[in-house]
Amino acid sequence: MTKARVGYPVHGRRISGITTTGGGAGSPLIVALHGGGLNSRYFDVPGHSLLDLGEAAGFRVISLDRPGYGESDALAGGEVSFSGSAEFLDAAIGALWTELGAGHPGVVLLSHSIGSAIAVHIAAREPRWPLLGISLHGVGDRSPAHVVDAWRALPQGGPVELPSEQRRALLYGPEDTFDAGVVDLAKASAEPIPVEEMLEIVGGWPEGVAELAADIVVPVQYTLAQYDGLWVVDESRLAAFAGYFTSAAWVDARLQAGAGHNLDHHRLSRALHLRQLAFACECAARGSAVRG
Repeated sequence: MTKARVGYPVHGRRISGITTTGGGAGSPLIVALHGGGLNSRYFDVPGHSLLDLGEAAGFRVISLDRPGYGESDALAGGEVSFSGSAEFLDAAIGALWTELGAGHPGVVLLSHSIGSAIAVHIAAREPRWPLLGISLHGVGDRSPAHVVDAWRALPQGGPVELPSEQRRALLYGPEDTFDAGVVDLAKASAEPIPVEEMLEIVGGWPEGVAELAADIVVPVQYTLAQYDGLWVVDESRLAAFAGYFTSAAWVDARLQAGAGHNLDHHRLSRALHLRQLAFACECAARGSAVRG
């Protein structure tokens, strides 16, 4: 598959990413937002590439580096927040839409972990470009106590690089849920994470998600993995989180057995990606029916 780098100037800074070059007219643009401590290559790990599968299925997929990751410029110190990232990404996707949107009905956001929290912020802003739906995974509303305590005990000031053993324990499920070698392949997408993001995901995010979600009117797809080490996982938490989206056109919530936090790298990643692409198709079709 052919991929290219993209870059968009936003308020004197640059948001970068990688994109496929195919994608049929009439299909929605897919914009993917990675999680904390990762970059745009999270969605392009060999054998588990959302970009490759999306292009093969007739979609153009753009995986953006969030501010401060990959080749994207960092936010200023006081701006490092989910809402600050959402503001810049909103503008970048607007520029992206102006460049690439001709012949497409709109944009569907596919997101992971902190990227999903930021996708909620973006959708709640009611962007001027045509947002058709959001697909969220790797995020919840309640973290285990040991994760909250560990994040709040981190030294302030600089980015944090999780040790490989901690990344393996928190981000991946039992060994029979992923192929040998995928953790090493995924290292190319790993980066240090700003401590501000780690504190917000266990602080301001759980406190404010319900209010943000209530303002979202587009369809929502939500997946929570069985072995996600960063969130409390059970049917009640799944239902509670999905229930926050009281104004959404519809909500499709699923507890995914047999996978961990980095669901995109597990043996079930293809199933996840196919469901996400099907969701994007449905968002585009239902949106066209409403507009028509």
